[in-house]
Amino acid sequence: MKFRFKALQRMREPDELDSPTLLASPRGWIATFVVLIIVAAASVWFFAGRLPVTVPAAGLLTHPAGTARLQSPYGGTVRSMLVRPDEAVQRGQEVAVITVDSGRDRTVHSPFTGRVVAFSAVDGHVVGQGEELLLIERTDTPDDRLVAMLFVPVDRAMGVVPGKPVDLSVSSAPPGAFGLLRGRVHSVSSYPVMLEHAADLVGGLEAARGYLKGVPARLVIVDLERDPATPSGYAWSTQNGPPARLQSQVSVAGAIGLGSQTLFDLLLGR
Repeated sequence: MKFRFKALQRMREPDELDSPTLLASPRGWIATFVVLIIVAAASVWFFAGRLPVTVPAAGLLTHPAGTARLQSPYGGTVRSMLVRPDEAVQRGQEVAVITVDSGRDRTVHSPFTGRVVAFSAVDGHVVGQGEELLLIERTDTPDDRLVAMLFVPVDRAMGVVPGKPVDLSVSSAPPGAFGLLRGRVHSVSSYPVMLEHAADLVGGLEAARGYLKGVPARLVIVDLERDPATPSGYAWSTQNGPPARLQSQVSVAGAIGLGSQTLFDLLLGR
């Protein structure tokens, strides 16, 4: 019977009990260390890393007094509308002529200063007393300026207080091209805004329903941060923002910053 040389040699040698045993290759140890480092970093970030907390809200750019509906004090036929959309009007200015049932012409005057946003009547239209003629954005408050009006659902309004930072996505200035408009919370309404009040501010019931979405909301006024170095005159997340000045009555989507919290606290619902 023949045996291979290596087999016979192994039988003659004693057991190598004191020889080191290779448990893993150097490449395996490197992979293990990398995994341990990643797990340790993730654990630290889980307890110490912070995530921004924001509250989303829809709204529009406008003036603090919002819009107002100019109603006809007379019933009759509209003989002539004396102003045009986007035209500035002064308090006491003639805005329409109504021919009443007796055949006499009655002049309607604007009770406030502002800018014509929309018409509800045209020449030849028959209107009743108290029926809406014009929608005017008021600019006659002492602190008149361009602001953002946001409607924050009541269940998300906790923590929204004056001074909080706000980033605004303006529909007329796509954020992908021009960045986000910067602002800060100026005031928060003490009570939820009713649909009728919101309609007076934004220019009608349909617009108000779009912002409130059927849930109670608090009105948040946002002051826009000024920056004379930009074409718009306001601060943006990009260097210059859009190449033109901002217009009012433009829809915005806001993100109100409430601070930050750890992922651990977020998972616990704190």
